[in-house]
Amino acid sequence: MKSQRHSHADGTRCLEGTQRVPRIFKPCCKTFAEHTTACAFDVRYEWWSKSRKWVTVISESAGGGGVRISFCPHCGRRL
Repeated sequence: MKSQRHSHADGTRCLEGTQRVPRIFKPCCKTFAEHTTACAFDVRYEWWSKSRKWVTVISESAGGGGVRISFCPHCGRRL
């Protein structure tokens, strides 16, 4: 997906419309898939390839980083 390339009022880049997932990505459910392209101020899931884990993203203005998840919060499937 193409990035919308806009920023939030605090100057941080908006991630809405971008996606960080494994090369071969098959979402477990529609809701999880939708959250992979959400803004970091919403609930956003990303695959961090260096550490090989799924995370719920924390916005930069709140400190950044992410919280590791092993199961889909919506359907309960193992990620």
